[in-house]
Amino acid sequence: MNKSKKPIKGSKKAGKKQFTISPKVWIVVGTILGLALVVGVLFDQLYKRPLVTIDDKKYYLEDLTYQFYNTESTYNYINQLYGGSYLDSPYSDGSDMTVRDYAKLEAINNVVYEEILYNEAIANGYALTQEEIDKIDESIDSALNDGGLSDKFIKKNGFTTEYLKSVFTKNTLATRFKQDVVDSFDINDKEIEAGIPYNDYKQYDIETLYISTVKTNEEDYSKTPLNDADKKAALDKITSLREKAINTEDWSTLIPEDEKELKYTTDNFLAKDTSFSEDLMNKMLAMENNDITDVVEEEDGYYVVRMINNNSTETYDRTVLDAIKKKEEEAFSEEYINNILPKHTFELNNKAIGNLRMGRITSVD
Repeated sequence: MNKSKKPIKGSKKAGKKQFTISPKVWIVVGTILGLALVVGVLFDQLYKRPLVTIDDKKYYLEDLTYQFYNTESTYNYINQLYGGSYLDSPYSDGSDMTVRDYAKLEAINNVVYEEILYNEAIANGYALTQEEIDKIDESIDSALNDGGLSDKFIKKNGFTTEYLKSVFTKNTLATRFKQDVVDSFDINDKEIEAGIPYNDYKQYDIETLYISTVKTNEEDYSKTPLNDADKKAALDKITSLREKAINTEDWSTLIPEDEKELKYTTDNFLAKDTSFSEDLMNKMLAMENNDITDVVEEEDGYYVVRMINNNSTETYDRTVLDAIKKKEEEAFSEEYINNILPKHTFELNNKAIGNLRMGRITSVD
């Protein structure tokens, strides 16, 4: 798009003949110019500018509020964890781009990406199945009634049933089209799996009884060891509980609701990745399923451990799946850039996008 401005022609030199303009004329001209200025400002405020044009179709803010809502929800949550300073921090070291700017760019990129995949799906004859229609209806009902969104928020952002149905339909068909393309790739899942050593990701599932042997200062969170008497009392308490635990199937029922010192937790670890001491680690690695340790003293307290599963595949399976997904995403990214995107056109309206303040686009006061 040619954004070059036409040069302004210089005004003609005044002739020798001069004349005086009546004050009434100045009043009329001033009034006309004032009205023109007001109209121009109103037009600039009221005229809807598209944020992006994709395949000759213009998309305005009201078309994209759900996509902005999704992105803003994630970044606003993190921003709250950082006390409100995250969004305006640099996106990366030495970068002039803030996290807020990157979040906006991410939202726009997601829009372009999904719309192009949806257009590809439609061009290839995709249509919703009855199962997909039913799932979309459930998602709409959940978003409007169980999503914690206020009526004010829903009204402001135009989250009507019709609007959400359009959004979820596009996402469903775009996702299915992408998966069909991925499934057409010659990716050897078994080969990827074979390249990941099982023993490196063998998971141990445990449950523990615990009592602390340190006292935490509530003001500065510093920790000091219990005195000998209190430490002895803690040991006696967890030793007594261990006796009950030996003959109890469900350890989660062992600790009374009003008990403040004893704790029950479930946990898992890998042989190469744990916060336990070497002594306790060696004990656990040697345990069979349902074995129970004696009371073991660690730096922070006393533990009793029961082995639930010493050969869980959960971490390994997840690692293999992540590796396969990564390979699929890399292959699809290459397909998208080289063969899908060149068939489509898109144009960003940088001025309209620049006027948006990420973090406040869909929020309500």
